[in-house]
This record gives sequence, structure tokens and C-alpha cells, in this order.
Amino acid sequence: MVSLIDTNVIVRFLVGDHAEHLKQSIKIFEAIESRKIEVEILDSVLMEVLFVMVKFHKLPKADVVNDLKSILAMQGIVNTNKVILAEALSLYLDKNIDFVDALICSKSKILGYDWISFDSDLKKCV
Repeated sequence: MVSLIDTNVIVRFLVGDHAEHLKQSIKIFEAIESRKIEVEILDSVLMEVLFVMVKFHKLPKADVVNDLKSILAMQGIVNTNKVILAEALSLYLDKNIDFVDALICSKSKILGYDWISFDSDLKKCV
């Protein structure tokens, strides 16, 4: 059975600011990497992790993006949209746009969708 993973598990794993949660999250991610468990990361969870890591913990965007791409590449992450999420993370970093805008750009580019928006940031990814 596939499980959904919450923001706090990913943040504790990456930040390590709570000893007991870090210990548990390391075990969880070891199980994910070895495919003992399968998880899906919702788009909204990925967005929340970005927000917490960059805005609250003040970590460099590039480091956070690299960490999240590494997590997405784990064997037990079963998202069907891994390519779209990885592309969105790249656009978020490279074009300095919001993650949701990057997600719209990525999905439209990869799946051939049009997009409708008043947001000028979306024009950055054309």
C-alpha cells in the first residue's frame, strides 16, 4: 500500500532540528530508498516543504531544490508526475518564480497544455 508523506517528516529529515523526529525520519527515508515502503509526495506538500525550508529555516533555494530532487529520485517515491515535479523545482530555482507557477509551466510544457493566467511570472518560462 502506498502512503502519503507529510511535510513535517520531510522537513525533520532535511533539517534535523528535533532529535527523535530526525531518528524516525531517517528510518522512514531508509525504508523509502530501499523500497520497503512506497510513498507519494503531494504537490502541496512539496510546496509547503519549500516554503518552510526557504522562508522559515532560511536555507538556500539551491540546496533545498537539490535535496528535494534527491528525495523524488528515491526508489520508493511512486509519484507518477516525478518528471513534472523535478522540472518545476528547476524552474522555481532557475526562473525565480513561485512553485505553483513553476508547476503550471512544467505541466504545460511536458504535457502540451496551454495555461490561462494574469500572472506575468508565467511568461518567464516560455
